[in-house]
Amino acid sequence: MAPMVSELKRAFRERGLSPKKWMGQNLLVDARYLNRILDAAQVRAGEDIVEIGAGMGMLTGGLLAKGARVHALEVDAGFFRVLSEKFAAKTVVNLIHADALKYDFRGLAAQVGKLRVVANLPYSISSRLIFMFHDNRDIFSSLSILLQREVADRLTAEPSTKEYGVLTVLLGTSALVEILFHIPGRAFYPVPDVTSAFVRITFPETPPVPVEDPRLFNRLVKASFASRRKTLRNNLLNSAALGATWDIVAEAARDAGIDLGRRAEDLSPKEFARLADAIHAGLACQASAGSS
Repeated sequence: MAPMVSELKRAFRERGLSPKKWMGQNLLVDARYLNRILDAAQVRAGEDIVEIGAGMGMLTGGLLAKGARVHALEVDAGFFRVLSEKFAAKTVVNLIHADALKYDFRGLAAQVGKLRVVANLPYSISSRLIFMFHDNRDIFSSLSILLQREVADRLTAEPSTKEYGVLTVLLGTSALVEILFHIPGRAFYPVPDVTSAFVRITFPETPPVPVEDPRLFNRLVKASFASRRKTLRNNLLNSAALGATWDIVAEAARDAGIDLGRRAEDLSPKEFARLADAIHAGLACQASAGSS
């Protein structure tokens, strides 16, 4: 690990660069964990891999060594200059100077097919990125990503725990999530105050818990968690986001066997799916009655 840190520090000094804490730039510098990540990601030669937050190119180089074609996004101008110099002779690297939250991944998917992500996600935007991946899961096949342990724990939390929330429910219906191993802070530079986790998220063609209307489901889950201390009834009573009257919501809850006196954190993903499907059916009945 020490040689990698020394190399990084020298590169920072020579170029007047430094990791930005506000951007969550903590670079993996332990070769043992880098190799574990590459092995766990099961990268195949000739495969297109998306890397987000390429930093100074440690993981990028490892992916190339596995024979991957790497589409590496980096928003930091200084880091991007380093990447451009380091991989100038590599024709199998597509360096992209862009903010991952604003990048046109659909355009990339149109060129190379479904996208596989292998990345050490910037801590500061990791949750927003996972929401983005989920919302665009039709173009992402899997994510092999480094996250803060507390974020990873939220993805696999059980109902009625403080970690359980919107992301848990959304991924609980659409994805398979595995925490593969943890990585201590000392494996990074600068050393963060948190432990990281390497997580695999797979979006199968047939979701674990299918829902009739995914957009309605998303709106329902987010509205239900709007205030964690409130009951479902209080969170949904005035929720125009669902596009349904309270009567439809209340009747759907009865049909789905959901007590609206419960809190969102106490419902399983399957129960949320039942409620969403019942609301969807109620809206369909209302539309049918209105058109007749």
